[in-house]
Amino acid sequence: MKFFIGVDGGGSGTRAVVVNDVFQVVGRGEANASNHYVVGLDAAAQNCRAACDAALQDAARIEPQISSGQVAAWCFGLAGVRREGDAALMRARLQPLVGNVKWVLDHDAAAAQSGAFGGNSGIVLSAGTGAICFGVDMLGERFFADGWGPLLGDEGSGTWIGQEALRAICRAADGRGRATRLTSVVLHEFGCKDCDALVQLVYAPHFGRDRLARLAQIVFDMARSGSSVAVDIRERAVAHLANSVVAVTRAQLAASRERAGLEAPPQQEIAVALRGGLFDDDFFRAAVGYAIGERLVELKRDYWPIASWRVVKPQYEAAVGAALLAQKLAR
Repeated sequence: MKFFIGVDGGGSGTRAVVVNDVFQVVGRGEANASNHYVVGLDAAAQNCRAACDAALQDAARIEPQISSGQVAAWCFGLAGVRREGDAALMRARLQPLVGNVKWVLDHDAAAAQSGAFGGNSGIVLSAGTGAICFGVDMLGERFFADGWGPLLGDEGSGTWIGQEALRAICRAADGRGRATRLTSVVLHEFGCKDCDALVQLVYAPHFGRDRLARLAQIVFDMARSGSSVAVDIRERAVAHLANSVVAVTRAQLAASRERAGLEAPPQQEIAVALRGGLFDDDFFRAAVGYAIGERLVELKRDYWPIASWRVVKPQYEAAVGAALLAQKLAR
């Protein structure tokens, strides 16, 4: 029997699965972050190894003879490797882990998309600590929107929502913005007595963006309780995420139109899967889905070839999606 390993790694943690050749998950493992921009190249590779070792050890309960030498192919879907320069650096660190077995390094969004649609075409919108939209069309062409990281993008992500909450608090503190109930709740969450203490905390070297992302649920809760500032942040996050889906859809349809030449391109069904921690909030998930629908209707009115659209539940998790990519590689 052949086995395949899929790895989904980002700034919050790393998950690995071992699947057999009838695509049953026989082992799972977890480790710390493997986005090299967060933990560095060596630590990222070490955490990938730790997650894979744990998955193989877990698989040995079901398949006692399994070892890394019986793995037919590996796929690492990691954050931070979208650009070839980053990917090359990471490949050099991962090569000793896999030896001479077939393997591939891809972006974590590709693993998420593969899992969400079982290896088929579709668009996945990921919104957790970061945010990215990634689509694959019927011909396998890829399309990205956002995923630029917390300084350049990730708009609508948990980190972005947390930053907007802190900015709103600081604007209220010096009179540039409305007073908000977010102030007392967030200061209490961080153990700060005022915004001066908040400055010392968030600019300290050890302060991680995962702490910002955890503020998203506070913003959602405050929005439900009627905080106008929290509602505004939530609405802007929804708009940003819907805009990323529209950007990918438009690029995908434009490519189809260009391939068709003078002929009218075929009408397409647009399927969008939502994944990531932010969508654990039912209201936020519904609001993003509704906003995507509104924006796609606008695209259709502008004569883009959209037959229909739908928001779907992901079929598999991203680590299993990476294992699917590994299985394709081994064919």
